Amino acid sequence: MKKNVFALVWIVVLLVALAGCGNSGNNSASPTSGSTAAPEAGESAAPSAEPVTIKVANWSPAADMEPVLKAYEDSHPGVSLEYVELADNGDSVAGMKKLDLLVASGENLDVVFMPGATDYSQRAGLGLLAPLNDLISKEGITLADEYTIDPSVDGKVYALPDTLENYFVLLNKDKLDAAGLAVPTEWSWDDYLDYAAKLTSGTGPSKTFGTYFHTWAMYWELGIINQEKDNNLVNNGIVNIDSAGIRKSLELRNKAEESGVAVPYADTISQKLAYRSEFFTGHAAMIVTGNWMIGESGGSEEFPATFTTAFAPMPSNSAGEPSGVSIANGNYVGILEKSKHQQEAYDFIRWYSTEGEQMQNVYSAWKKQDVDQFIAGVKTKAMSPDNIDETSLAYVIKNAKPAPLSVPPTYQGELETAFTKETELFILKQQDLETTIKKAQAELQKIVDANK
Repeated sequence: MKKNVFALVWIVVLLVALAGCGNSGNNSASPTSGSTAAPEAGESAAPSAEPVTIKVANWSPAADMEPVLKAYEDSHPGVSLEYVELADNGDSVAGMKKLDLLVASGENLDVVFMPGATDYSQRAGLGLLAPLNDLISKEGITLADEYTIDPSVDGKVYALPDTLENYFVLLNKDKLDAAGLAVPTEWSWDDYLDYAAKLTSGTGPSKTFGTYFHTWAMYWELGIINQEKDNNLVNNGIVNIDSAGIRKSLELRNKAEESGVAVPYADTISQKLAYRSEFFTGHAAMIVTGNWMIGESGGSEEFPATFTTAFAPMPSNSAGEPSGVSIANGNYVGILEKSKHQQEAYDFIRWYSTEGEQMQNVYSAWKKQDVDQFIAGVKTKAMSPDNIDETSLAYVIKNAKPAPLSVPPTYQGELETAFTKETELFILKQQDLETTIKKAQAELQKIVDANK
C-alpha cells in the first residue's frame, strides 16, 4: 500500500483508539456535517475570568517560540501558554507523527500547528480540528480581508493561515543593469525567455546562463502553478497533464534548453547542481523560487551576496494575463476539537497569526502585515543588506496574488515522481512532446485509479 495511505490509516487507527478510551469529545464529527464544537456553558461567551492554561503544540524549538509566547502572556493576564515541543530538531514531519500519538494517547492539547495544506486538510477531514466559523463570526471579521490564503475546506474553516509560501523570480540586478534591462513588474513567459536570452553571455566554464530550472517537479509545471484554478497535476480526481498549461510548461523548458539560455538539464542531473549555488555564483542570472530565499538574498556564509538581487512577480502564460499569480501554501494553526478552552485558544491563534507573526518578522499570510517593516527586519539580519533590492521586493510582496487553497491529493509524491520520469525523457530528447503528454497522462491516471 502506498506510504501516504498507510499514514492516513495509521491516523484513523489512532483516533479510533482515542474514541474507545471514552473521551466525551465529538471526534466523529464530519467536517461537512455542519456540527460546530459546542463549548460548555460559560466558555463561549467570553474568556473565563479564571486563569486558563492553553497548551500549544508545534515542531519549532522551544527557544524560538519562547519570546512570542511570553509577549502574549504579558499582554493577556490570566492566560498561560504551555508549550509542547513536538520535535527536538525542528523537523515538521516528525512533529506531525508526535502530534498524532499525543492526541491518540489523550493528551489535552488546545492549539496545534500544521506544516502545509495536506497535513491541515488530513486532520480536518478526520474530525481532529474544531470548526472556527462561529468564532470568526462572533469576532465579526471577514477572513478574506485578513489573510491572503482562504483556508476553507468544504466551506468550513478549521485553521488560520500562519506563514505564507509562494513563488516569484530572483534576478541578478547587476547583470540586468549591464544588459540595459528593467526589473519587470508585468511580464509573460515569452518575456522571461527574452530576458534569459539577453542575460546569456560568455562560453565554456565562464558562461552565464539566462536562467536555471531545478529538478523539482514544480519546474515542469510553471504554466499551471501560476494559475488560480486547476493548478495541480490532479484536480478533484481529474488528471491535468493533457492540458494547455502543461504543454506551456514543457514548451517553455524545451525552448530555453534548445536556445542555450538555460543551464542544460543533462548538466543539472549529472553534476547534481543546486539552485542556490547556480544563482549566487552568477552561473545563472534568473531563477524561479519562493519566499524562503528573501533572507538569503542578503548573503550567507556559504553563499555571500556579491551582487544586488532584484525580485519580479511570477510571469503569466501570455501577455495581458496578470503577473504575480502563484500557488500558495504555508503553515496553519488550528484548535483541537476536544479543547475545553476554544475561545481563549482562538484569541491566541488570531493574535499569533497576525501581531505575533509581525513580532517575529515572518513572511506572513496576514494582509495587514507591515511589508516595509518586514523588509527592514530582513535587512537588519542580512550579511549584505545593501545587496537586497528593496524597491522590487516591496512591489512583489504587495502585489502578490496567491491562488486559493488547492489541497493536493495525499499521493502527490507518486504523481510527481511519475510525471518527472516522463518529462526528463522529453527534455533529454528521448521522446517528443505529444508522446510525453500521452504517457504521463496514462501513468498518472493509473496512480489515481489505484488510490480510489
